[in-house]
Amino acid sequence: MQLQTSIVKIGILTINIQKGNITDQEDLDALVLPTNPLLLREPGISAEIFKKCGSDNLEKALKKIKENEKQKRNQKNDQIGDKGIQNKQKEKQPLILDFTEFLAMQQQEEQEQNQEEIRFPFGYVDCLKSYNLKDGQKIQNLLFVVEPESFNEQLIIQSIKNIILKSNELGFKKVAIPILCIIDKNFEPKVWAFQYKKSFYDVQQQLKPNTELEIVIVCFNDDVLYGFQKTFQSSEFVKTTNQYITDVQNVEVIINPVNQNNPHFGASGDIIQKAGSALEQDIKTQVKKGKRWVLSKSFRLEENNIKYVLTYIGPIDKRMSRAEKLQYFFQKILQICNDQLQVESICIPLLAIPQAIFYQNETQNFVLNRIAISLKDAILEFEKQNKKHKYIMISIQNDQMREFCIQLFS
Repeated sequence: MQLQTSIVKIGILTINIQKGNITDQEDLDALVLPTNPLLLREPGISAEIFKKCGSDNLEKALKKIKENEKQKRNQKNDQIGDKGIQNKQKEKQPLILDFTEFLAMQQQEEQEQNQEEIRFPFGYVDCLKSYNLKDGQKIQNLLFVVEPESFNEQLIIQSIKNIILKSNELGFKKVAIPILCIIDKNFEPKVWAFQYKKSFYDVQQQLKPNTELEIVIVCFNDDVLYGFQKTFQSSEFVKTTNQYITDVQNVEVIINPVNQNNPHFGASGDIIQKAGSALEQDIKTQVKKGKRWVLSKSFRLEENNIKYVLTYIGPIDKRMSRAEKLQYFFQKILQICNDQLQVESICIPLLAIPQAIFYQNETQNFVLNRIAISLKDAILEFEKQNKKHKYIMISIQNDQMREFCIQLFS
């Protein structure tokens, strides 16, 4: 069966996103084996790779790696101990009279040392033989990675970067990577996909120049494939700016997210102040008529060459998850601007959205990255209808979040 594929170029990396089973891959320099800090087989993809390679051979190889690592650590500890003894040679040492007790203590220490399990850090990557996969599927090597026990953005990014760096160091040309941490109960394909995408951007400066590497990301079902393909899809007409929403110029519509319980807080208060009392009065008049989406002239913001202010009065009182509320909010904006106004440029103050559309208890433990991901989802869904805005600007003053958006939409 032919796999569905999508190919994206990021620097020297060619990203090939496929649907299928990673153990069915062929003609690779390396296949990535997820494992745990003890280098043991795990359920799912890890177990399938163990089976295909030959479990006995792979377990022996990983055991040997642990033994070698243990020897290295013991040698390092011995060197540290020797230095400590040398530093204390001039100090007067107490006389040991009971040698039986001394020998018992020494034996106990040796026993504890032997029983101690060697644990490898999350993100650790190394290479080993592929055993049965080499002859059967022409997979030359395995790269094992110690994957995080649960979803952690920094650890997943570091794990992916280490895989890329090791592949580049060893001169590999084609490597297949599975989806890490898929057993996490909060698994969201698009959120996971962005960690991969960010890793591919962040690692570029550390790679050898004049080299190329193809990364095959193997997605195990249609939902995961869709999430990864859409996250890697470029949205060239979406731009970011560090200009504050009231300083933005030459866009037709600015979005004004307002929380009815605190209408003058943050960006909404600043927009009303800059546009003048006429905007505030217009919003109040339309809200009294039962409207939650309020379209107004720009009033004094016309000086910035802005035509309209589109206000939403939150919070959203529908029975929805936070992700669904974000989707509703962005899709409604795109619908109004396209169908009713037929404008070609919009500016959205991204970080003002949660306090406007969520109730206070919903903002707890909310990851701001999800706002940008939801905006991209809404844009992609909108494009399915062959509707496309010429220009969407995201106003955001947080440098880290702005970098996130640049990478997400590029």
